Amino acid sequence: MRSSDIFQSKFLKSADVKAKPLVAVISYCAFESVGQDKKEKPVIYFESGKPVVCNRTNFEAIEDAFGDSDNWPGHKVKVYCAPTTFQGKRVDGIRVEPIVPKPARDEMNDEVAI
Repeated sequence: MRSSDIFQSKFLKSADVKAKPLVAVISYCAFESVGQDKKEKPVIYFESGKPVVCNRTNFEAIEDAFGDSDNWPGHKVKVYCAPTTFQGKRVDGIRVEPIVPKPARDEMNDEVAI
């Protein structure tokens, strides 16, 4: 038995997506007190599965793709494990990559302005 089996987390962890990335649809984003220090952080809830505590890197990636967090519901993201540095040590972290649909061919303007 592993410690992760005994002490299960309410939130998604890097180990949960290490073997296989997760594609999820955002339900909403809320600010909650999390961690031992009960610091207010954004938490992204999905239509199914565990929510993920969002750091600045992930928040800004989603914001760049979808705008204000009020506009995030219904959009898809890929959640995966990636190496990062935490307190000077190399650790596994969670990364969120927005899945932005490609524009339809009709929406693209192939005309060249002269």
